[in-house]
Amino acid sequence: MAKKIFISYKHSDNSVYPLNNTWSLQPATARDYVNIIELHFKDTGDHIYKGERGNESLAEFKRDTIRGRLADKIYDSTVTIVLVSPNMKEWISLEKDQWIPWEISYSLREKSRSGIPSKPNAILAVILPDRHNNYDYVKAANFGFNILRVNQNNLKHHYPAQRLRNGCSSSYILQPTWKEFTSNYNGWIEAALEIRQNIDKYEISKSVDQIILNSKNRSSSR
Repeated sequence: MAKKIFISYKHSDNSVYPLNNTWSLQPATARDYVNIIELHFKDTGDHIYKGERGNESLAEFKRDTIRGRLADKIYDSTVTIVLVSPNMKEWISLEKDQWIPWEISYSLREKSRSGIPSKPNAILAVILPDRHNNYDYVKAANFGFNILRVNQNNLKHHYPAQRLRNGCSSSYILQPTWKEFTSNYNGWIEAALEIRQNIDKYEISKSVDQIILNSKNRSSSR
């Protein structure tokens, strides 16, 4: 059965590898990778893309209006795909003031519209290659957002799992590379959905503010 997919990404991050191995005067951006996913879902009919369209800009709207529209899209989706890119994080801004952490946080919550509930989304954090076609940048200390880090290695209770080769995932948020994800779109999405069905087996951190505190506490306890 087709699932509705929301994609969270840094639109203007041009520190990613050019698609199709071609260089041009116009640098590649994370949005180019969204287009590939959207086109794949459209061609196969396997899933339904619920994110922002390439010709749909929310820039002219006020922040609260944008937040409301994004919330509606996430509520109407089952899976959130976060595209991890080298400069997705703005270091001069607090995480709670950036869109990606908020979209992840909202995806992890139980939501309701007109009394109709929506469960937390399954989440995949797909790592995009940098300009040199390398993925090692994610290994840097404190890379990325706290909300992604604290939802890694957060398994509380093991459970029987069938979608992953090594059994149940130690993390609620799977992190395949772009190459891994595009080699088996449906396999990764189904694995994330299986994890979602067992969300009670994970210690989920949802609040961006709380996540910063929890991250500090975890670091001090090591």
